[in-house]
Amino acid sequence: MTWSSALGAVGRITSTLALGTVGAAGAGFLGGLCTAAHAQGLALDPVEVVGGLTRPVAIAAPDDGSGRLFIVQETGEILILDGGSLLATPFLDLSAQVTCCGERGLLGLAFHPDYASNGQFFVDYTRTVGAQLQTVVARYTVSAGDPEVADPMSEGVLLTIDQPYDNHNGGQLAFGPDGFLYVGTGDGGGLSGGDPDENGQDTGVLLGKVLRIDVDGSDPGLAYAVPPTNPFVGMAGARDEIWTYGLRNPWRFSFDRQEGDLWIADVGQHTWEEVDLQPAGDPGGENYGWDCREGAHPYDDTNGDLNATCPTSGFVDPVFEYKHTASRCSVTGGYRYRGSAEPRLRGVYLYADYCSGEIFGTIPRCPGEIPAWESQVLFDAPYNITAFGEDASGEIYVTQFTGGSPSPATSKVHLLALAPGSGGPDLAPTPGTIDFGTVEVGDTVAAVLTLANANAGPEAAAVTSSVLSDTGRFSIDPHSGSPPCHTPRPCLPAGASCAVTIELQAPSIGSVAESLAFDGNFAGEIVQLTANVVPCSGDGVDVTLPAGTITGAENHRACNTLTAGSGVTVGGTGELTLRAGTRIVLGDGFHVASGGKLVAEIF
Repeated sequence: MTWSSALGAVGRITSTLALGTVGAAGAGFLGGLCTAAHAQGLALDPVEVVGGLTRPVAIAAPDDGSGRLFIVQETGEILILDGGSLLATPFLDLSAQVTCCGERGLLGLAFHPDYASNGQFFVDYTRTVGAQLQTVVARYTVSAGDPEVADPMSEGVLLTIDQPYDNHNGGQLAFGPDGFLYVGTGDGGGLSGGDPDENGQDTGVLLGKVLRIDVDGSDPGLAYAVPPTNPFVGMAGARDEIWTYGLRNPWRFSFDRQEGDLWIADVGQHTWEEVDLQPAGDPGGENYGWDCREGAHPYDDTNGDLNATCPTSGFVDPVFEYKHTASRCSVTGGYRYRGSAEPRLRGVYLYADYCSGEIFGTIPRCPGEIPAWESQVLFDAPYNITAFGEDASGEIYVTQFTGGSPSPATSKVHLLALAPGSGGPDLAPTPGTIDFGTVEVGDTVAAVLTLANANAGPEAAAVTSSVLSDTGRFSIDPHSGSPPCHTPRPCLPAGASCAVTIELQAPSIGSVAESLAFDGNFAGEIVQLTANVVPCSGDGVDVTLPAGTITGAENHRACNTLTAGSGVTVGGTGELTLRAGTRIVLGDGFHVASGGKLVAEIF
């Protein structure tokens, strides 16, 4: 990560703005940016949860039911936030062995998926051995007698990487859905930038990569195992640990806890910041281009080699990129929101720019829409942002970073929450209550329900579930409205609407009071469905269909007996529905032609 001068970063070259709509993977990022406050769009108002921190750079949470947050300070301490209070004793203090600061220090933390039973967690930090700066990935365990304190003597070093320069040390650790540990490494840095050692494109070194290792096994000569499905296993001259390459400094990446996708935010050089998206189930091996490219653009090399050895193809474009302008200079990757406290944020990928303090939301649009994503500023923070964190329930936090030397304990952690009155996707069912009135038993009645996204902002309303409390009496026909929804789970762009038909089949006498609940990336909506079912008014009356050929859709009902006798034919394009209270009689000569359809039901 290249940070501001407070962290010892090199200078930046600013350029024009290019931030707004987002292309699908493989496309550049073009268009205008919504920068004003969104009266109808999403807007954040982060809530401070703790202050008095020193250089916070990471937030993590174990899945152990404790509800605790663990805050990583670059100076070497891991602190525990429990119930809104910061515990006085650090969970782990590595300050005596960590080389800090200016992109060095204690940089990453990940808890083992089975932390609740094995107490294992993993850290990424820099140290100096002799004159050599190294990145260390190490395993620790919680102490046997106190869950609030780690055992400082339990360190087991898994991996060390020599660093040629002080900057671009990566540091992100995260367990994937596959149970393997993913490790982010920078390209090794350099005072002039531009990857002077050409590490990003070199699969024979571990710098400028995302690595994937198995911490639950060990291969000969290693403190870990290499998953056999890693893309470079057995390839001559390549390191088996590499998962993806061509990265400058993947300071922060995350897995979507719902979909399993990997989102990699890679800090750029002079012009472009990028976010790469690797779909769940991907086999790895992507080349994201650095230092042949910065973002989706050819890189104008500054270190003298002019990238003469760059391939001409095979690069994977970022799913999203933005240009340096208005103090933007360094992307801080975040998470796709999967919590429950803010339904309208569901599915939004949240990230920030360290220098400008802006928090952005990358918003998925409806399937088939081009571009597939849209980005907007959700909050313009008056502070630097080094990291996002996700608690065990999927709520997202952000670090307010105060650097400088000496570093005052004035940094904070904030919970991301929507601003009061914030807009966002807004599903508006009309009418909110459907009363079918008095209905005779055995009848089928219908009403039209319109679904609209009342939001005037850019966010689409995506219905993920539509649940009837009793599917035996009601049904949804999404194809007969105007315009039809085509599915009971539509995705509606801002201002769009569609309609479904709600049908009630009245099988028994009595009052009906049920509901239709819609859920998605909006505040949940419930439509009440009511009716009063009375006895059939023609009890004891028999109905006989007249002779003829049925070529369309016909529905017939009788309270007692319904007879379709001789001379009644359901043609090849016909559909006949017969419903009776006692019995249905199909007389001699009744005929259903090929392609015709007969539905018979006793109510």
